Amino acid sequence: MKAQRQDTEKLRLLFVDDEQRVLNSMRIMFRKQFDLYLASNGAEALEIIKEHDIDVIIADHRMPHMTGVEVLTAVRTLSPRTVRILLTGYADLDAVEGSINHSEVFRFLTKPCAPDQLRETIELAATISRETAASVMVMEEIDETTPIGAPSDDIVEKTTPESESESAEPTISLAELEHQKTVSLDQVSVASPETVTPQTGGGRAGDGIAVFSDDDDVLEAVQKAGRGRVPIYHARNIIKVIKILTEHRPGVLVTDISEDKGTIQSMTAQLKKHLPELVTIAISEHRDVLDMVWLINHGQIFRFLRKPLSPGRCAISLQSALQHHRLLLKNPDLLKRHGVEQVEEESSFLVSVLEKLRSAKGPWASS
Repeated sequence: MKAQRQDTEKLRLLFVDDEQRVLNSMRIMFRKQFDLYLASNGAEALEIIKEHDIDVIIADHRMPHMTGVEVLTAVRTLSPRTVRILLTGYADLDAVEGSINHSEVFRFLTKPCAPDQLRETIELAATISRETAASVMVMEEIDETTPIGAPSDDIVEKTTPESESESAEPTISLAELEHQKTVSLDQVSVASPETVTPQTGGGRAGDGIAVFSDDDDVLEAVQKAGRGRVPIYHARNIIKVIKILTEHRPGVLVTDISEDKGTIQSMTAQLKKHLPELVTIAISEHRDVLDMVWLINHGQIFRFLRKPLSPGRCAISLQSALQHHRLLLKNPDLLKRHGVEQVEEESSFLVSVLEKLRSAKGPWASS
């Protein structure tokens, strides 16, 4: 039977690594501050998880018999409140993608990891684990086999009419926006919660999906996945994304990072900082370790999907994302588990726009 912890007890920390020297180093660093548990393989780690209420687990990825991603994926089911961190010394694409799509890690750290960074990350994760324990205990199980949205024919797909098509708005990068005198914040006005355009057909706030991509195949795949059961909004530039967020309050953003990668990464990070309830699915035709790690640590992306999108896999990811968004709305404490690392350089334009968005109490405030 799992030993339940008391709030006054030391935070419980579990390290999993098949190298004894690493475990010895962790023992020296953390034994005084934490109630420390060490495991040299995945099976041992899972036994500890079953017997003890662990606050944070840090697992190395490359281990025999069971990888770190496999361990953390199992922990996600066995002990949802345990905050998961993956630590690896290898640029392993499968590990990074798995840590997003299966383990839903809080942070992805690379070896060698500076002691100060490791300590700060663990301390933050441990605090979040304790502060959000009650909310996690009431988390609803996500049934990924359930069709997207309510089975109601009157909740229809929202595509922009020809008169309002994105083609009428130029595709503009953040850098161009900041240097264009003709573009002002007034063009991206933020409606108060009371004046937000409601979804037709009785759709709830958060039921919508925003697709930010120039690729029509991406939009088509999301439309097929949605099967007409949730509103789907399409944007080809950042101005349109912000308008959609303020006017229609979608809970999920599907964003294509194949083009203008730096701009999209910056937007993703800043949106998560200002709108932590927004659940982001990143898509790309290529996998890049550094990009995906950055998006985990700075953008807390929920899923990473490769192009061309499979409507079946897309539907599963969108269903999970929509339910996760609703879960965050019902349990605001869980937002702490989606805190992101600070971005060193931020676009002043987008920051200003999002500050206006946040000052309107958030796009889901009236839901």
